[in-house]
Amino acid sequence: MQGYYRFPTIYKNQIAFVCDDDLWISNLNNLVAQRLTTNISNVSTPKFSPDGKYISYVGSEDGNTEVYIIPSIGGSSKRLTFEGSFINKICLWNEKGIYYSSDYEKPFSRISDIRIYDLKNNVSKGLDFGISSNIAFHKTFTVLGRNTADPARWKRYKGGTAGELWIDFNENKFKKLINIDGNLACPLVVRNRIYFISDHEGIGNIYSCLKNGKSLLKHTNHKNYYVRNASADSSKIIYHSGSRLFFFDTLKNKTSKINLIYNNSNIDSGRKFSNASDYLEHASIARSGKQLNIISRGKSFIMGTWDGPSIQYGKVNGVRYKHPIQIDKNKKLLLISDENNVEHFEVYNIESSKLLKIINKNIGRVLSVKKSPSKDSVCFLNHKHELHILDIKSSKLTKIDHSTNHPIEFNWSPDGNFIAYSCSLNSRTSIVKIYDIKNSTSKVVTNSVNQDFSPVFDNNGKYLAFISKRTFNPVYDSIQFDLNFTKSEKPYILTLDSKTSSPFIKTENTLNKKSKKDNKNKKNKLPNVKIDFKNISDRIMQIPIKETTLDNSIGFIDNKLFYLKWPISGSREDGWYSLEDSPKGLIYYYDLNTLEEKLFFSGATSFTVDNESSNIVINSNDSITVCSTKSIPNKENLSKNSFNKETGKINLSRINLSIDIKSEWKQMFSEAWRLQRDYFWTKDMSGIDWKKVYKRYYKLIDNVSTRSEFSDLIWEMQGELGTSHCYEFGGDYKQTRRYKTGLLAANFTYNNKSKAYVVENIAKGDLWDYYPSPLLRPGLNIKNGDLLYSINNIKLNKELHPNELLVNQVNKEIQLEISNKSGSKKRKVTVKPNGFQTHLYYRDWVEKNRHYVHKKSKGKIGYIHIPDMGADGFAEFHRYFLTEIIYDGLIVDVRFNGGGHVSQLLLSKLAKKRIGYDLTRWMGVEPYPSESPGGPMVAITNEFAGSDGDIFSHSWKLLNLGKLIGRRTWGGVIGIWPRNALVDGTLTTQPEFSFWFKDVGWNVENYGTDVDIEVNDTPQDFRKGVDAQLDKSISEVLKELKKPNAVLKADLKNKPNLKLP
Repeated sequence: MQGYYRFPTIYKNQIAFVCDDDLWISNLNNLVAQRLTTNISNVSTPKFSPDGKYISYVGSEDGNTEVYIIPSIGGSSKRLTFEGSFINKICLWNEKGIYYSSDYEKPFSRISDIRIYDLKNNVSKGLDFGISSNIAFHKTFTVLGRNTADPARWKRYKGGTAGELWIDFNENKFKKLINIDGNLACPLVVRNRIYFISDHEGIGNIYSCLKNGKSLLKHTNHKNYYVRNASADSSKIIYHSGSRLFFFDTLKNKTSKINLIYNNSNIDSGRKFSNASDYLEHASIARSGKQLNIISRGKSFIMGTWDGPSIQYGKVNGVRYKHPIQIDKNKKLLLISDENNVEHFEVYNIESSKLLKIINKNIGRVLSVKKSPSKDSVCFLNHKHELHILDIKSSKLTKIDHSTNHPIEFNWSPDGNFIAYSCSLNSRTSIVKIYDIKNSTSKVVTNSVNQDFSPVFDNNGKYLAFISKRTFNPVYDSIQFDLNFTKSEKPYILTLDSKTSSPFIKTENTLNKKSKKDNKNKKNKLPNVKIDFKNISDRIMQIPIKETTLDNSIGFIDNKLFYLKWPISGSREDGWYSLEDSPKGLIYYYDLNTLEEKLFFSGATSFTVDNESSNIVINSNDSITVCSTKSIPNKENLSKNSFNKETGKINLSRINLSIDIKSEWKQMFSEAWRLQRDYFWTKDMSGIDWKKVYKRYYKLIDNVSTRSEFSDLIWEMQGELGTSHCYEFGGDYKQTRRYKTGLLAANFTYNNKSKAYVVENIAKGDLWDYYPSPLLRPGLNIKNGDLLYSINNIKLNKELHPNELLVNQVNKEIQLEISNKSGSKKRKVTVKPNGFQTHLYYRDWVEKNRHYVHKKSKGKIGYIHIPDMGADGFAEFHRYFLTEIIYDGLIVDVRFNGGGHVSQLLLSKLAKKRIGYDLTRWMGVEPYPSESPGGPMVAITNEFAGSDGDIFSHSWKLLNLGKLIGRRTWGGVIGIWPRNALVDGTLTTQPEFSFWFKDVGWNVENYGTDVDIEVNDTPQDFRKGVDAQLDKSISEVLKELKKPNAVLKADLKNKPNLKLP
């Protein structure tokens, strides 16, 4: 048996490593591995103490990542830190203490500095090196690793945050150690050489150089898997590669594989049971409402709607099934299967569960399937936006159309002779077409005003309904001079037969005609749909409701048109990575008989209407409700917590969802690989042999025993693409404790004289914020220098730090005993700790920079920082832009910008050219265009400005908006659209949207944007509190301001004289 070994460390012949999310120990002389920890959560980056008696590691037993230690012979772990921040790794442990990388009290999350925990004094402090990830010591020098993350997660990366090594000869004058075109990691000092991981030759291996950066040597020669997470003692370097452990003996210049004797119960990779509601993918009505087709966690079930057993179809484990449809008069079940790593159709006998037929066609990744109401044919859409018809009996496949830009939405006519579908004309517009099955032709039925989508026939075959963005009713912005179309959508209908009258004009004759045809349709069940295509778009009519925001869910039955409205809410509430919509949707219907709009259901995420049973299936994230479309559900019944026909609620716990974890991981791995193959932005995978990559990593799954190990494997496999935005997150992890540390946004240093902790560096932030700085609440009057004696009447001492008493105190009121710095005015106050505090340090950082710029420029220059290119960054930009443009010059700071998609919106505002002024007698002078920059600008960027931050920085240069100052950017501009979840809820992202610039083509990706003026933020500057990049930006703008006509000033003296001659 072999495990998935990671994060090894070594002391003489003792080795420790992480496997099965626990810490293990072994010996090079006796390779039997023994488990040291039995933690609830996973652990990482262990390091031996200088004497080998203890091992430190990063753990998250209580929710936050913190530093722990454990005896190397076994025993209880002890938690050392209570910081409540993100601790990335343990760097090393020497006689001075434990060095670790943390974002504690940083204005940006996961931008780390090195801290040290002093075990003699039980205190932790920052070393003030600035941005740094690793550190290594020699008696004559110190090596600092900057951005030295794991190169295996983005292989062959060469952008702005590629790992660098800096060296200082104990003079506080760091400089770059070596210049090689690779991503460096894990600096180690062994005797007089500096060892590190680098992938500058294509694969991550161990290299070394002298302290002057010369004499570069290669020591390992791995060709398939990267060397990862290297650690060392005085002569040996240990690391993992491809889930196995190796060590390099620097004295013998020899690499050896460590063949551990490893035995593990693998309890986390056996069988488990899950709740079907937690992983619900599909629910649809069958057998006139008597049955439900369910897909949960990739498994297919048929169950009675209100009672009875749930029967599983297909392979029990290891295969993902999708899009179930009952065919052949409900005798057979059609499924999409991905068995053997290829999606295809399968047909099962419902009575016996026997597989009857496999239809192997090149169908791509199927996104939606709908059955013909008249025969055993289905129409389906794949990931290429191709619409196909499959005849199940003959297995004949017919391609209908291809949408070049947008996914297709489609529905069958009630007689099965037509298919209505949306199709893009270009990137901006889409229309509705109708495909005639008999004639094999498509015809356009709507005109291209903007976007038409979600077409659906009514069940009587008289109308086609669709949703369209063609209402242009702008709303004025309440903060800036702008208008927006926050609501633009309405449902529309068109008459299929040119003789059909408008339903909005009621006469006695039309009412009688309608009722006769309805009776005929009910008798014959399937109506005969007649379509007059001539001038059909001239018969479009809007449903007379106010414009709104609609989902693509739509249904049309018995003259009731059902649609789903979404309330308008702030974008800062939305997470970009979630596949689940909040159940806030409101299902309405418009009744063509009464010409009224009525609310049908509140709290939906989507719905489907089943014409056969006249039922509507409503999805509210993890719950299903089935209601009749004939009447509005009773609110009192809906509020009941019972599962029956009266409430409409479906009891999904009747499904016995059994999971074989290892089989599921193999399926998930294969699907993650296929997703990259199918969605990666260029068909040739940028020259990567993707099939070879599959084989290389698939065989490692047998070594994986926990969900975090599986995640690591997916990251490394996707990292082979050498491309940005190949992420993996979410999924079914084992439950852990959530005893998070409450945060008071201040430092506490023990004072022996007063026997209390001194309160220092209180972060202010926005005091009106929903989560304000806890110690600055009105009435508390707590100041820097005050003394803290106890928390909740528990006396503090040198060994008991305040943060230790704040565990599990997030958002809970606690009592502090406080005095002023002299010890007088001792009092007890109540505060409420936060669960996070980055927002407070961020606001203080921005305000500090802004005031510094104003002061140093003597009121001539404004300052804006943009933290990302999403809703938060958009909000931050406007918070400051609308006030800072009153200054003659402007600094736009995009350092640490996390990306997004709004760069073009911000650039359009910054690119405005001021050409005049608007003068009033009593309301001052306003520039034209309003909200335009007044004079010269510069932008500051750095290696952490990525994605749309890259694009902003490069576009700034191309638009000639000013100098770009700082460091080369991250270099990741191939965008993503996270929407394809794996069966356990995991999201992997596929680089789909590549970016080309007119000057460098594709070459911002994996390189970044070069600056006009390079300024490094050195460790010595950080220690002095100097922001050299900001200082250089100020000097450049002041230089520009000295030029003639740098700022347009209005000549307001010679006003017009309108006196009569």
